[in-house]
Amino acid sequence: MVDSKEEDSEDSFHKKFKRFTISHVHEKESSGTIDQALLNQVAYKEKIRIAITSIIASASLTIAKVIIAIFTNSLGLLSEGMHSGLDVLAASMTLYAIRISRKPPDPEHNYGYAKFESLTSLGAVLLLFIVAGWIFYEGLERIFFKHVVPEITVFSFGVLIASILVDYGRSRALYKVADKYGSQAIEADALHFRVDMLTSSVVLVGLAIVYFLGIPNADAYSAITVAGLIVFTSLGLGRRTLDVLLDKAPKGIQGQIHESITGFEGIKKAHSIRVRKVGKDTFVDLHIEVPRIFTHDKAHRIATNVENKIKNEILPNSDVVVHVDAVEDYLTETIKDKIRLISEDFPSIKNVHSIYLSNIVGNQTNDGSKNDENGENSLHLLHLYLDVQMDDKLSFKIAHGVVDDFEKKIKEEVQNIKRITTHIETDLDTESTVGHEEFADQTFLERIKKIALSIEGVADCDEISLVYVKNELHITLTIKINPLSVRSNSKSGDSIPSSSSNPDDSLSVEKAHDISTQVQNLLLENTNAARVVVHAEPV
Repeated sequence: MVDSKEEDSEDSFHKKFKRFTISHVHEKESSGTIDQALLNQVAYKEKIRIAITSIIASASLTIAKVIIAIFTNSLGLLSEGMHSGLDVLAASMTLYAIRISRKPPDPEHNYGYAKFESLTSLGAVLLLFIVAGWIFYEGLERIFFKHVVPEITVFSFGVLIASILVDYGRSRALYKVADKYGSQAIEADALHFRVDMLTSSVVLVGLAIVYFLGIPNADAYSAITVAGLIVFTSLGLGRRTLDVLLDKAPKGIQGQIHESITGFEGIKKAHSIRVRKVGKDTFVDLHIEVPRIFTHDKAHRIATNVENKIKNEILPNSDVVVHVDAVEDYLTETIKDKIRLISEDFPSIKNVHSIYLSNIVGNQTNDGSKNDENGENSLHLLHLYLDVQMDDKLSFKIAHGVVDDFEKKIKEEVQNIKRITTHIETDLDTESTVGHEEFADQTFLERIKKIALSIEGVADCDEISLVYVKNELHITLTIKINPLSVRSNSKSGDSIPSSSSNPDDSLSVEKAHDISTQVQNLLLENTNAARVVVHAEPV
């Protein structure tokens, strides 16, 4: 029984929930959610109430059936009384399971306690099997070895009719709550009442045959039928309960998930999709393969998109964990990508740049070996050139050893690279390379500008700055390139057709970079600058 304090607190809680819903429904409609904690509390209260009501109903029916069965010597009615008594035990187990399963996840139970309801449900099914076995045994005893004539009274019929009506009402109410909150323990309780309704009907028919037709064994046959119905109706729930306890995935769900994310931008493949049910919650784990050249941020965004896809379209309110596998992409990954990825395996290498390749002439490799006689492979052999920035605290011997290992690994993973020429540079320390800007006299600035303007294609030069880093002069400047000037004097393929309405669009980056490099080299030759940085813009 629920004491008055608990009832008062429950009433006040529902009043509070009603006021909360009315005052917040408009602002929550846009997001489609109400405070989840409050909803969980309402669900818990409703499940507790239905479980307590079931205990009271089962106890009342048990007492009535057992008393009348003893006085009438009816096995069918006694089996019904035992069955109802089992319902009391099952309902008590359900009440306990609801309280335990409500506990939140903790460090020892990461998925919470929701499966406790499934364990309780399995226990109730096993009890049903035991009772069915006893009834079946006693029924066979009375048919073949004992001669028992039950005494039929009006109370026998009355208690069975009342039981059928109560069982019908309780089973409907319990199934409704079980379906609403996904509770297997309450579903097991509802099954007990449904079985009670069926078995009571069978016993009622058996007693009627005994009373009206004078066939004593009809009572025993009705009891055996009750045992068979108990076993048959319990098998379905038992199977579903075992499915949950054994983490059986919902039928076809892996295929739905795989199909929904196939073709996602950046995903090469999805695999190891696992789905498990824990109470009303669903947990999903899967792996996706993305090109290894993707940044961490891009891979993370793809994984988040997969999570949202599953939560919004396939399994609402599920818990999804996506593991990202970085894989080699043979279609888009270039040799330069491979080299940069290999360099990440060497902590002493801070950066690689200025990567370019050339075909090896002839069929002679750097180790003196020769290619196929027909020379088919000679066109595929490459010579790699690159700059490697190393930790400047390393000794040269150690740095050279690291670079040797780096080159060996490149040759192992990129089979057609046979020669490598590596230029070792020091990695510039950011803190030690912060310079200070100084003003220069106008004569020096004009000289810099004149040198820049002497290069073909440079139309203007401004934003000249002089920066000193470790007592070294660094010059930065901006040049403006006139595409028309380049067109009129260019001998390369970069010339702009006279019909072009927008000549700026026809000047290639390669040509602009060539002009910037000429300015840079000329300033290095004619000033004492250690470094020149040229920023190019179109006129």
